[in-house]
Amino acid sequence: MSRAPKEDKPAVKQARHRARLAAGELVKRFTGTFSGLTCRQLVGYDFSAPGAYQEFLESGVWKQKCLAYVRFAVEQVYDAARQEGRILPAGQVTVYTKRGCPYCEKALQDLAERRVPFVEIVIDDDPAARETVKRLSGGVGIVPVVVNADGTVTVGFGGG
Repeated sequence: MSRAPKEDKPAVKQARHRARLAAGELVKRFTGTFSGLTCRQLVGYDFSAPGAYQEFLESGVWKQKCLAYVRFAVEQVYDAARQEGRILPAGQVTVYTKRGCPYCEKALQDLAERRVPFVEIVIDDDPAARETVKRLSGGVGIVPVVVNADGTVTVGFGGG
């Protein structure tokens, strides 16, 4: 297992902390909406009892309740990812940048001048974003990396 470089450890620790807080908020919203968290609380079946699972399947309660629980959780996770800029609205461009990069600034300026909606993700303190840039740039790690709404990727800008 590879370890994060020493300079990445505070960022990784902070990201882990944010993930724990987000998970706690998801649990709070879920239990506030559905008044429970475990299967027994949510559907009223004790699956450790003989025949309970078969009875549950035959009752069809999973069609009404379980699918709603899954849908709620997926929507909450999707909303959180969208708020963090990990999932973008249709038609949006993502630009991965580094602080102080003149080519990044020019790319952002170009998009703004053309009134193209975009989200900037600064990779300096974001290990996951740095890994994304590495992957998208074929292992080189050049910025800016522009990901267009149609999924096409442009690495660099004007000599970057």
